Parts: sequence; C-alpha cells; structure tokens
Amino acid sequence: MLALGVAGACTRETEPGPDMGLEYYPVEVGAYRIYAVVDSIYQNNTGTATRFQFRERIDETFIDAAGDSVYRVVRSRRTTPAAAWRDDSVFIIKTTPNTLLLTRSNRRTVELVFPVRTGRKWNSNAYNSGDTITAEKRGYDRVGEPFELATSAQPQRYEQTVTTADTTAYDLFNLNIQRQVYAREVGPIHRWRRRYQYGCPPGSPADCSLVPGYRLAGSSRVEVLIEAGKL
Repeated sequence: MLALGVAGACTRETEPGPDMGLEYYPVEVGAYRIYAVVDSIYQNNTGTATRFQFRERIDETFIDAAGDSVYRVVRSRRTTPAAAWRDDSVFIIKTTPNTLLLTRSNRRTVELVFPVRTGRKWNSNAYNSGDTITAEKRGYDRVGEPFELATSAQPQRYEQTVTTADTTAYDLFNLNIQRQVYAREVGPIHRWRRRYQYGCPPGSPADCSLVPGYRLAGSSRVEVLIEAGKL
C-alpha cells in the first residue's frame, strides 16, 4: 500500500503538521519504501550501469534532548527481487518545527524546510562543512503538481508532489546536480543525481580543451520508488 500515515505519538505541539508540508515525508515506525536503483560510472564517455534495490524502513522513534521527534531508518540492499535483504547503513531523520533533517555518516543535511512553498530556498549544508560559504543552493519547485513515474510494472501517477532541486554551480567542464521528488502522504518517490567532468576524448588534438557533452569521468544515480507499506 503506497499511502503512509504521519506518526502521532510523542510529538510536540509545535511539530510541523500536514498544513506545513510534513505530509510530503510521512514518518511512522514500521513504514518502509523500496527503490529500484541504477548506478552508472562513466569513463571516457562510456557508462557502466549496476542495478539493485534499496529498502528504507523506519525502525524506531524517540524524543531527543531538544524535544524533537527523531526516527532511526535502516537501509537494506539486494541485487535482485529474489535475493535476501542485507542491511547496508543507518540514517536518522529529525523533524523540527521548521525543518526535516537527515543525518548519514555523521553528516547532517536539511532535506526540507517548512512551510513548503514554491520558490523557497535554503542551505542544505547549514549543519555541516559541505559549503565553505553560506549558500542557498536547494529550493522547492513544482509544489502541489502531479508527477508520473515510469516503473517496470506500469506508470505510477502521483497527484500532489513537490520537487527539491540543488542548484550547485557548474561550468562547461563540471556538472553537479541533484533532484528529489516527494509525493503527498507517500514520501520520496524519485531521486537522482549527476556528477560529470567534461573534457576531450583520447587522441584529441593537443589544443583540445573540451568536446561538448563528452563525459571524461563521472557518475549518476537514479532511485525510483516501486513499493511502500508497513511491516
């Protein structure tokens, strides 16, 4: 079942509610989401793809010293739908009156800010050293709009979604972009990132500095939600 509920126990009255935007990332112990993942590595404009699945399940919740709700999420991985799940990592989701924070490998990022509204921007690395300057590089796009996912089974349409886009600066030689789509009452349904270094192919003239679109090196990842429910 794709629709997930919002946890209602042991939360502060000031915790963000549906009218603020938390319905785009519902959190409840036992809830899980499964994603089909494609990882691609590029070398001299040739890509090698690896396909597998991730499962993210909310394992437990507690209230931290600040009085905010914290959720422990266990991510598991399997190579095929028939393979057994193996725990891959653990990350923490924290909801505050103004933000939804994610901590992975001791690095905290601001995934969402409340209230959700078109054009709003923020610094996703405000709590880590990912930026050497304070920069509002993440923002909301297409708030409340429908989004259709192409899955192996059949297209899945979500009527109300919001997209976050990272506007990391890039030039002719480098590209680093990331987008995430969240569906109302479901959570993250589509995530992708691309990091490319452009250049010249082997054997190019000595004065070649760039062949437009030629990926000298880089990587990309696409994650598509294929199942969600509660264990």
